[in-house]
Amino acid sequence: MKKKSMLALAVAGALGLGILPPAANAVSTREIEQKQNEVNSLRSKRSDVEQKINEAQKTIESLRSQQTQVANDIEKLNAAIEETSGKIRNVSKNIDETERAIEKLKQEIAEIQERIEKRNEILKARMRSLQESGGAVSYLEVLLGAQSFSDFIDRMSAVTTIMEADQQIIREQEADKALKEKKETELTEKRNKLQADLQELKQLQAELAAQLEQKNRLMADLKRKEQEEHDHKMALEEEKELIAKQEAAVKQQLAELERQKRAEAEAARQGGRTYSQPNSGTPSGGSTPPVSSGAFTRPANGPITSGFGYRFGGTDFHPGVDIGKRAPVVPVVAAADGVVFRSYYSSSYGNVIFVSHVINGQTYTTVYAHLEARLAGEGQRVRKGQVIGYMGNTGRSFGPHLHFELHRGGWNVGKTNAVDPRGYIAF
Repeated sequence: MKKKSMLALAVAGALGLGILPPAANAVSTREIEQKQNEVNSLRSKRSDVEQKINEAQKTIESLRSQQTQVANDIEKLNAAIEETSGKIRNVSKNIDETERAIEKLKQEIAEIQERIEKRNEILKARMRSLQESGGAVSYLEVLLGAQSFSDFIDRMSAVTTIMEADQQIIREQEADKALKEKKETELTEKRNKLQADLQELKQLQAELAAQLEQKNRLMADLKRKEQEEHDHKMALEEEKELIAKQEAAVKQQLAELERQKRAEAEAARQGGRTYSQPNSGTPSGGSTPPVSSGAFTRPANGPITSGFGYRFGGTDFHPGVDIGKRAPVVPVVAAADGVVFRSYYSSSYGNVIFVSHVINGQTYTTVYAHLEARLAGEGQRVRKGQVIGYMGNTGRSFGPHLHFELHRGGWNVGKTNAVDPRGYIAF
């Protein structure tokens, strides 16, 4: 946000309001036309900024609409994740129940296996008996050894019973084997299916969580963009305000030029000319620095405590000079004739005044920061050496001092026009 505010100042500084021509020079029609062109240019710039503000508002509304859609998507994803988590709990519960059933089945299978093994022993014994007695022939010998028909019937019934018993054992054995295999297969398949369902649900849960994370990142990005657009819009609104103020100041200058032009014409008609210099005011509030000859004078009394250029091992560029405070009250004066185009409180500069100068056709900008008080308002013309404030410790300052900048051209956020004031002023 601070950079956005400074950007607005950069536009204002770059436009550079010129001071009125000295009284010694006659006001030309070209000067009036140039001022009128400047008014038209500022009006056009203000219109462009208004259009950008409208575009920024549309972008903000679009971002808010996207946020609403993303919020709905997030709500649906949360509901889907909750539903999937419920299914996972149910499947996990079924798996636990199946595992308990498997444990119970293992006991049943063990019992079946025990019966199977016992029958195996019986069948083995029967087989050994048959082998030792000659197999099926022994049944024939039993029947032929009957002493009477009645004995034959009894023997035949006994043989049939034994054979049926053997076959029953075999049938039961086969049935138990089939039952065991069926139960093992059934529970294995059920457990495998539940495991597959659980894996599928966990995969779905992971996918939903990934989508939710993506949506949350998108939401954060949209909110960040909206905040940036809000900051951009605020900077544009500040820029619009600055341009409007400059436009009013230039109109005032234009009116003054036209008044001077009329006065000159009237003076020429009467054979002479008159022009009253604006009152620069009497410096007050303590010792003011003497007004030196040349284009600029020093803005305040006091030693240079920090010079122009890189400092702190080359990590920080200082675009001006700092003048230390060595008295309870130290007045700050305008370094040259000019027009105040910005006078306000900045979070970084504190109480700060920006003055635009035109000297020998070249635009300069001076900055007076960390002031305790500001005595010059926006649009005000100031004279070289006129008190415009008092040295202070406001804003991002670590001790009472004046931070003074001199720019050859307009002020910009990159401070690319900053020059060393010591090359222009004898401190």
